[in-house]
Amino acid sequence: MEALKRKLRVGVFADSAFQPRWMVEALARAACSSFAEVSVVVIPTGGGRHGSPVLWRAYCHADRALFGGARDWSASKDVSILVPAERRIVRDREGAWRARIQDARLDVAFVLGSVDNASIAGLARFGTWRFCFGESHDTSEPLAAMREVLEASPVMASGIRIHRGAGTQDRIACPSWARTFPFSMARSRDALFAKTSDFLVRALRDLQAGGIGWVQQGTEPARAAPAERFPSAAGLVRHIGTMGVRVAQRAAERALTVEQWSIAYRFSPDENWNGSLEGFHRLDPPKGWYWADPFPIQVNGRNYIFFEELPLGAPKAHICVVEVDREGNASSPVKVLERDYHLSYPFLVEEDGQLYMLPETAHNNTVEIYRCVEFPGKWELERVLLKDVFCADATLHRDGDQWWMFANSAKPGEEINDELHLFRSDKLLGDWKPHHRNPIKSDVRSARPAGRLFRHGDGLYRPGQICAPHYGAGIALHRVTRLTADEYLEEEEARIVPRNEAVLGIHTINRAGDLSVTDAFTRASRF
Repeated sequence: MEALKRKLRVGVFADSAFQPRWMVEALARAACSSFAEVSVVVIPTGGGRHGSPVLWRAYCHADRALFGGARDWSASKDVSILVPAERRIVRDREGAWRARIQDARLDVAFVLGSVDNASIAGLARFGTWRFCFGESHDTSEPLAAMREVLEASPVMASGIRIHRGAGTQDRIACPSWARTFPFSMARSRDALFAKTSDFLVRALRDLQAGGIGWVQQGTEPARAAPAERFPSAAGLVRHIGTMGVRVAQRAAERALTVEQWSIAYRFSPDENWNGSLEGFHRLDPPKGWYWADPFPIQVNGRNYIFFEELPLGAPKAHICVVEVDREGNASSPVKVLERDYHLSYPFLVEEDGQLYMLPETAHNNTVEIYRCVEFPGKWELERVLLKDVFCADATLHRDGDQWWMFANSAKPGEEINDELHLFRSDKLLGDWKPHHRNPIKSDVRSARPAGRLFRHGDGLYRPGQICAPHYGAGIALHRVTRLTADEYLEEEEARIVPRNEAVLGIHTINRAGDLSVTDAFTRASRF
């Protein structure tokens, strides 16, 4: 793929001057980047966006009042603010405005709203781009997340649809999947738009780095499916009734049960992770407490498990350790690390004769590493590896002289379970640099780390959490096929989901020697 040597020129074509705020802000971020600029904004004379049905608007307003966040991502903003007055073009007489556009020599024509592709055909070197949503890759923003919420689908898709002309299959850049909140359109759309708003910057970054080669190799084929439509009045009434039942069921579930994570372990010469806890010893906390994220270690012939402990009603968790033996006996948990902020996922790593722990410290906006000064109970902060980041479940992997760190990351308003980022360093305690293709994965179904990477046969495997339809529903096991400073590729080979009806989820697997550990999510009667 051949990089472009200049900034990309983006033209914005809108069906109205006022567009969803999140889309306008996405374009503004692109315009401020080092690799792209907004050259022109083209809007029609008069007119406006097509409105949605009155009943649908009423439902959405009520839903936002009940479940939505403080920010309405679809609120309108004037797209004309992206450029000075002399670069705003009114689409009145076709010959005149097309001539001005051709003079701009655009690389990308980015469309907001219902502008027809044929009317702007041939005006941009790399085609016409639009945000798209759902399995059908539909480009109507007002309908985003609608079908998934109405049908209680576990995930909703989004990306950027690239149209390069008649006879050429459309492509999808930045394909992504987010969790659906089936009780609320507002909450689902808030999470979806917060993430999707970053896709334009990423796609333009990759286009400038790879040129036409990226369009052909770094994107996926788009689906040709019927366009989404607003539900009928009768259909919407049925949906509201179904939604009420879902909310009532969830309220009853919360009132009658308590959620709990517990730990399971066993000793085996090999481990065939299949979701069954048969043969595992269970370590169950008091009712309503969480024991999760187990990391084992064998020291001087003795076996220990470090894990997250969250007491019932506590605002934050801390790190504990237990010692276990081959007969299924376990010591009482001992607290080994506590901070003023939440701690979890106590990743253990040894280097130069020292034992270190990398607990999750996302709520301090850091990635911190602690050194063991007295095993197993005394740990001291060695260094802050990353600052001003919200990273979950940092997972280290050493490949020769190169260290890699996998971690899910999110900005305010985004879901932490969706996007996997990669960092690298020449030393464990050295300077960590982000991978230039971050995020390397955007998929709530498999992105978030679920334990250390491990080798099996001739393959390197990365466990990832399945966080839909709920957090920690299972584990997707990926074979890593490419891990370099320029690329990361993985292929899913298996899914590890609970095989016992009483277990609703698992989200961590680890081994040390012949000691295997995992965790299990259950619901127990509150009474």
